[in-house]
Amino acid sequence: MVNAVFHKSYREPESVEIRIYVDSIQILNYPGLAKWINLERFVSGKVKGRKYRNRRIGELFKEIDLSEKKGTGIPKILRELKQNGSPEPEFDMDEERTYLNAIIRIRDGFERKEKMSESMSESMSESMSELERARMQIILIYLETNKEINSAAAAKLLEVEIKTASRLLLKAEKLNILKGTGKTKNKVYRK
Repeated sequence: MVNAVFHKSYREPESVEIRIYVDSIQILNYPGLAKWINLERFVSGKVKGRKYRNRRIGELFKEIDLSEKKGTGIPKILRELKQNGSPEPEFDMDEERTYLNAIIRIRDGFERKEKMSESMSESMSESMSELERARMQIILIYLETNKEINSAAAAKLLEVEIKTASRLLLKAEKLNILKGTGKTKNKVYRK
């Protein structure tokens, strides 16, 4: 996502799109790679040139440790996915390079151990927007390996404001999807 924001052309009116599916996350960016970048070398993480579209954003990202500005973004993504046991990302781009879609698939064996109850699924479908349901799925997956979550952790996980995460967690509690304990500021949620 950092790469998508960093390398987007802000002359294009389209926003970076992040789509969360059951089996993948897709990051769609406009435009695609610059014409001088060889797609095969890019996919293998061997792009040498560093010509940035957004130097100021790059400087900000470097300052807050989100980027190194050394052309290491793709190699780092490849390394982290391999370390996680995930397949290599797929990159889809048209011939004119008007867009680049990065597809990150889930690793083999990563399935939900516990199926969502029918009533829980129904509650989410009826009472939550598509975006809220996608975010709730991320939280439920997180809670499979972590005992509890609070608003700050949910905000960081979902990359949203704490208020947004708090509203979602409260809604999940009202729908009996999660159980909340504690006072408002220190409230934690469990399955």
